[in-house]
Amino acid sequence: MPQRDDANRGEPGLRKKAGVLGTVIVLLALVVGSIFGDRGLINLFHKREQVQTLRLEIEALRADNAQLVREVAALKQSPRAIERLAREELGLARPDETVFLIREEDPAARP
Repeated sequence: MPQRDDANRGEPGLRKKAGVLGTVIVLLALVVGSIFGDRGLINLFHKREQVQTLRLEIEALRADNAQLVREVAALKQSPRAIERLAREELGLARPDETVFLIREEDPAARP
């Protein structure tokens, strides 16, 4: 009978070790998942960078949009604005004007 008592006493120690090992494995899996998982810290930092980049992009687009709104308003109200745009963008000139095109030489093309 003494051998059975030893076996029974050893079993709770083994169960305790297995329980501790299982707990450690579960905790390790949770920590790894919370750092590297889809909703982990690394992903969170990446998403914060994306948010900041998108905010800057939105700010730039709003500034461009405001400039375009001013340009449209000027084109609707001022014939001079239309003439300036026609000259700059389309290269148009009045019938009595001579247009000179000055071409800049590409520095990379020089020997």
